[in-house]
Amino acid sequence: MALAATSMAVQGGVRPSALFTDHMVIQRETQAPVWGWSDAGEEVTVSGSWGASATATADHDGRWRVNLQTPEAGGPHTLLFKAKTTIELTNVMSGDVWLCSGQSNMQWPVAKADNPDGEAKNAKYPNIRHFKVGDNPVQSPAPDCKGGWQVCSSNTVLGFSATAYFTGRALHKNLEIPIGLLTSAVGGTPIESWTPPSEQMNDPLAKGRKTRLDQEAQSYTPEKAQTQFEERLAKWKDNIAEAKTQQTKRPRKPRLQKDPLLSKNYPGNLYNGMIHPLHPFAIKGALWYQGESNAGMAPQSMGASEYYRVQLDRMIRSWRKGFGQDFPFYAVQLPNFRALQEQPVQAEDTWPAIRESVTHTAQHTPGVATAAMIDLGQAKNIHPKNKQDVGLRMASTILNKTYGKDTPTTPFMKKFTVEGGKGIITFDYSGSGLMVKGDELKGFAIAGADKTFVWADAEIVRQNGADRVEVSSKQVKEPVAVRYGWADNPVCNLTSREGFPASPFRTDRWDLKEASAAGSAKKDAATSPGKKK
Repeated sequence: MALAATSMAVQGGVRPSALFTDHMVIQRETQAPVWGWSDAGEEVTVSGSWGASATATADHDGRWRVNLQTPEAGGPHTLLFKAKTTIELTNVMSGDVWLCSGQSNMQWPVAKADNPDGEAKNAKYPNIRHFKVGDNPVQSPAPDCKGGWQVCSSNTVLGFSATAYFTGRALHKNLEIPIGLLTSAVGGTPIESWTPPSEQMNDPLAKGRKTRLDQEAQSYTPEKAQTQFEERLAKWKDNIAEAKTQQTKRPRKPRLQKDPLLSKNYPGNLYNGMIHPLHPFAIKGALWYQGESNAGMAPQSMGASEYYRVQLDRMIRSWRKGFGQDFPFYAVQLPNFRALQEQPVQAEDTWPAIRESVTHTAQHTPGVATAAMIDLGQAKNIHPKNKQDVGLRMASTILNKTYGKDTPTTPFMKKFTVEGGKGIITFDYSGSGLMVKGDELKGFAIAGADKTFVWADAEIVRQNGADRVEVSSKQVKEPVAVRYGWADNPVCNLTSREGFPASPFRTDRWDLKEASAAGSAKKDAATSPGKKK
């Protein structure tokens, strides 16, 4: 890291971090850290056209940093870096910056979301700016990143992260301030890649992944990888020709194997190369969309999915420490995926455990919140196209929690009691009441002490000015647990009157495999997935 910084310095002249470019958004009304490189011992002055100025001296590695007081929302401004040489940034806006990170569903561009042509045509928001951090999985903390700020327009928006853009657009419309979207996301990556290595040295899943990749690296050479790639490529070309003749599905083109130590899945690599270089850029908060990879890590064991709550809490705390800010953190709850639910509980379901882990973190880690997307997925597409509603729900939650607006939030299970042979569920949310989307309330399962879940009847009952859901079944005389929407792709339809779906939940804390096995043993006793009311 020191050698890299020195190399940057000896290039000559003052150079700010890649985050500071024309068209940037700087966090409003704060002492914003601004940093870069110059000649060792050189005095650097940073000044904004709004009247603020700060000076620092480059250290022996050539790095310097100042804290610059930023103005209220607005612009455009200029930002001047002056030493032996001078750099001036133009079209700088002061507003709120959101770090948007995760795997492919955060990376997924507007071009691949619903209605891309219409979105591009209407993308007339010059005060929304997007910065895409370049992919960079590395073993040591990188001093800087690659990327640049783009102004939202019909010509640029299709390359923006769809989840980030639709969230930012809703915030921009409501708050009427510039919004910066700092997107750092890579498809097919687990949470361990985004967490500092030092914070997960005792993590069993991270250690297992690290050991496996370290072993692969021992036999890796670029020459060997190239030879194997050329062999696979030749075979692939033959298979393509055969598939064309037989009119069958074409095989996927092989890829050149990279150094396992530089894998995007190596614990800490993406933190090192794509989060650490952003420290300590001033941000308003963070938006996270990830979990699919961790849900798929251990299909025969619920343990990895349940453990996600530990990993998520750890990552959030380490990011806040690195940025020097206790910023609010918003996680997208995974939508529905795979085949529709047929049994009250299915042993192979790991996505609900990831959803529960996100909800658990939101309830136990200060400044963290989430929103349910259980109705926005596609059974056969892990990248559902409706990112517009994802953005609207996340923005509504952010407006409520961070900005104090009276906007809707997801109904979450608040309390569970048993009264007269019925399970009673109350909810915590911002809204005017609960409703059924359709004719029958579906998705509720109930169990007694034997841990065998069966489909339940459920109805919304208003009592003392608040709605609750009463759950029962003739097969369970003495209920002890209720689950709702507990499947990869559940049939469930409880929403707030504002249209926000209730979050899937379970009231028990039983071992998931144990309860699943009990339910599978008696699956023939299950009724239809829910009844009316």
